[in-house]
Amino acid sequence: MKIEEIESIAIDIDGTLTGEDRRLDCAAVEAIRKLSIPVILVTGNVICFASAASKLVGTSGEVIAENGGVVKLDFDGEEVILGDKRICLAAYDHLKEFLDLETIDMRYRKSEVALKRGFDVGSARDLLKDFNVDIVDSGFAVHIKRKGINKLTGLSYVFERRGWDLEKTVAIGDSRNDAEVIRGVGFGIAVGNAEEDLKEIADYATLKDHGEGVVEALEYLGLV
Repeated sequence: MKIEEIESIAIDIDGTLTGEDRRLDCAAVEAIRKLSIPVILVTGNVICFASAASKLVGTSGEVIAENGGVVKLDFDGEEVILGDKRICLAAYDHLKEFLDLETIDMRYRKSEVALKRGFDVGSARDLLKDFNVDIVDSGFAVHIKRKGINKLTGLSYVFERRGWDLEKTVAIGDSRNDAEVIRGVGFGIAVGNAEEDLKEIADYATLKDHGEGVVEALEYLGLV
């Protein structure tokens, strides 16, 4: 992709903009603030966290949270719920009859159910095969979300409202829940600490990890 063709950047937060300690990488933040194009945060985390991170980082204000289940078009705009928490709760109620589970951030999640890692995700998928849900392990939590909802569907909603072109967008991520958006935009980048299957589908994989990988990616693209 030529630099003049890039119109926006979509970036994951946890494991991409943050290190293993989940702190934002200051060098990556500084690099993002130098960009003259919209930067959209796309995360599995809750919308209140994502919105706060967007302000701290200094991005354009559009946010995709809960793996595409909740989106926001600007800092002060309304939150649009694309997922369905009721379906996910029904799936969770069924699942907890067979597995020892612990929920995360349930007070703040509006479209999905997030679970503490440590159980057999494959077995969980088998137990929920008759439910209209998908299960994805982000590396930080296991998410039960409505089938067909992912980061790309959330990004597509925002882009349709904004009149932007996915083919002129670069996405940067590290985990399996970034796969759809890495494949679905014009150019997908996996940071160095990304899972190997994500690197295989990405157009470029950085040598450096986490926030340093984001800076490397932006330098590779010629944006900073």
